Amino acid sequence: MDDYGAENGWEEAAPLSPTDDRRDHDTSLQDFQQIFATKDFVMEPDVFSHIRRYLLNAGSHEELIRLLSENYRGIAQSANLLANWLILTGADVHEVEQMVEDHLKMLIIKHFDPKRADSIFTEAGETPPWLESMITHPTWRSMFYKLAEQYPDCLMLNFTIKLISDAGYQGEITSVSTACHQIEVFSRVLKTSVTGFLEEGEVMMDTNLPEFAKMVNHGQHTYLYAQCLLASICQDSLRGVQLKRIGQEVQKKAVER
Repeated sequence: MDDYGAENGWEEAAPLSPTDDRRDHDTSLQDFQQIFATKDFVMEPDVFSHIRRYLLNAGSHEELIRLLSENYRGIAQSANLLANWLILTGADVHEVEQMVEDHLKMLIIKHFDPKRADSIFTEAGETPPWLESMITHPTWRSMFYKLAEQYPDCLMLNFTIKLISDAGYQGEITSVSTACHQIEVFSRVLKTSVTGFLEEGEVMMDTNLPEFAKMVNHGQHTYLYAQCLLASICQDSLRGVQLKRIGQEVQKKAVER
């Protein structure tokens, strides 16, 4: 029988980083045991890293197995099982997937802890692979937009919004506060919106210009930045008249405020 650890990348795991060494120095065996006693911790993506560090600190194999097994609830596996049962009864696969995702999205928004989310980056020191995977799915991107509205000071969410923008989804970022917190994100959203106005013409302008003006007028810095940029482009663009109109509409909304 093959070694379980080898099959799961145990022997190929990266060596502990200096950050891990410092953290382990301040982490007692009791602290590790409290972590392992967390419900379904055996399903966490960093479980092998914690196990290695625990054993390197002379932790008990028997206690490790007991804690992980006794606190296993299989919540995710139960959800998958129920979803498979629904599919077997004739439910549409995509509808079941959307149902599960929507419920999970609701739970995450309900129980989201910005301080704990920020600690993920403090501990990991790099972008978690699961986050890069999540932003490729529309359901999770919309969840991050909503969370960023509720917790504008959360570093993890601000970083995630930038990741989403870097991945080319800036056209989805229509929320005022979400778009305006970072100059790089705001610039991309501004560019995408203005390009859309120029390419799609009057129909898109009449439909989306009010929301665009609201975003630009979010603050003095965003208004000044956008107007200066539009004025500069007007001088060197064949579509200067259209760009000038966009600037005038933004100014009109600013006066109305």
